[in-house]
Amino acid sequence: MPDIPSSIPFLSHVTPKTMKQLYFTSLAFISGIIVFGGLIAPTLELKLGLGGTSYEDFICNMHLPLQLSQVDPIVASFSGGAVGVISALMLIEANNVEQQEKKRCKYCHGNGYLACARCSASGVCLSIDPISVSSASGHTLKVPTTERCPNCSGSGKVMCPTCLCTGMLMASEHDPRIDPFD
Repeated sequence: MPDIPSSIPFLSHVTPKTMKQLYFTSLAFISGIIVFGGLIAPTLELKLGLGGTSYEDFICNMHLPLQLSQVDPIVASFSGGAVGVISALMLIEANNVEQQEKKRCKYCHGNGYLACARCSASGVCLSIDPISVSSASGHTLKVPTTERCPNCSGSGKVMCPTCLCTGMLMASEHDPRIDPFD
């Protein structure tokens, strides 16, 4: 099946087989962001003292409940936003692949060509000349020879008549490929 152009800019072409790889990549990104927001960022802030005044000191100075200091709002906003964006992009890409698959020709699977039935997609046919065998003739039988397939001209594939080599589902009478006055 041919590649499907991605709906996300700067992302390579996608096939239904590479969607699983895209799922694993986004899952790895989401897991990394959650680990960063839940473990690494609080450790850096509280244990090492990076970032100036800790968020807990700020909450104490403002005389607010200490439960608020358990989650840093900046890290939580970043982590939640990043997870949301990655999830939304994954849904967009999954829907794009699903829609593009529905538009593909059902017979040639989007290639535009079918395997030649005469030569079984090999491009070569056996040339067997009819032989009249009579008891009086002393002719020996000829060995079958191979020749280039006349249907596919040796390519092993023929044009898909359903989609007219476009690979897309056949449209109705509004398709400009079909001349109504032909």
